[in-house]
Amino acid sequence: MLSIKNFKFIQADSEDLKNAIYQLRYKVYVEEFAFEKKEDHPNGYEKDEYDENSIHFAALDGNDEVVGAVRLVLNSEKGFPIEHAVKTKFIGDKPSLDKITEISRLAVSSNFRRRKEDGQFGVESYIKKSEGGILPDKGPASDQQEKRKRPVIVLGLYKILYHASKRMGITHWYMITEEKLFYTLIKYGFIFYQIGEPVQHHGTRVPYLGIILDIEQRLIKEKPEFLNMLLMGLDRKYHPKLMAS
Repeated sequence: MLSIKNFKFIQADSEDLKNAIYQLRYKVYVEEFAFEKKEDHPNGYEKDEYDENSIHFAALDGNDEVVGAVRLVLNSEKGFPIEHAVKTKFIGDKPSLDKITEISRLAVSSNFRRRKEDGQFGVESYIKKSEGGILPDKGPASDQQEKRKRPVIVLGLYKILYHASKRMGITHWYMITEEKLFYTLIKYGFIFYQIGEPVQHHGTRVPYLGIILDIEQRLIKEKPEFLNMLLMGLDRKYHPKLMAS
């Protein structure tokens, strides 16, 4: 379990916790944004065929209520969701499939988004000042800006899935999502590479590939303080090593 500010981030191992995640996803994906049809989820859970081959993570508030969720889809005979949505081109040498996962079904409760007009991830407020956000359009954000205004739930969920990935030997992340989430992650050093053309699926979605080694080396060089936060709670044997320049 990880703790950041007033939130806890945990891997969902119990059926009760997984069901709470599916209920949050139902509220976000079905009721709020109508990405999924109600008739396809009559029990109030938003689930799909990849959930049984996924590792689920939850963000809990001070009352231990699920307020955020994300999953890592593991390799299986079903493949990865991204492979059925868009044609992609891998970057660099492709490892064995057991070293690849797909980040998906990120959801944040509407009660924990900064503004009503924020989308499903609650990150619009963090992108650019010219768009009403709090981070500068150009150049780095000040330490004070970043600490005060970090999208805590999103970053906490990415921290715990990073820890899980390191422990499992995962080296690459697929992700297909809105550009707004991509730009928010970039602000904090989570670099992803576009690996295909945008597709229309619940709005415009772009396929990306994250290479964990590249993310770590960028953080070492450009955001060591954020890297230290990311590594807190992770066994030292999994920490990245400096690469020779």
